[in-house]
Amino acid sequence: MATAFDRTAANLDTSMPGVRQLQAWIRSKQVLSLQLSGGSQLEGSLVWQDLEFYAIRQAPEAAPVLVRRDCVAVLRCLG
Repeated sequence: MATAFDRTAANLDTSMPGVRQLQAWIRSKQVLSLQLSGGSQLEGSLVWQDLEFYAIRQAPEAAPVLVRRDCVAVLRCLG
C-alpha cells in the first residue's frame, strides 16, 4: 500500500506560457478577475499557485481564498 511519502510531487511546468504569465502577475501583485465555472466572479491578487489551487487575496489584510484550478472558467488581469 502506497503512502503519501511514496508519491512524488508533480511540478508546475514553467515552460508553459500560462504558468509564466501567472507567475509574472504574482510578482507584480496584479489584481485579477476570476470567473468561476458556476458563473460567480472573484477579484483579488494571486498570492501563489500549485497544481490544484490558486490562492487569491481579496483585500490587503485578508487571508487568501483557495480556488480549485478546475473551477476557473476565465482568469484575466484587471491592472
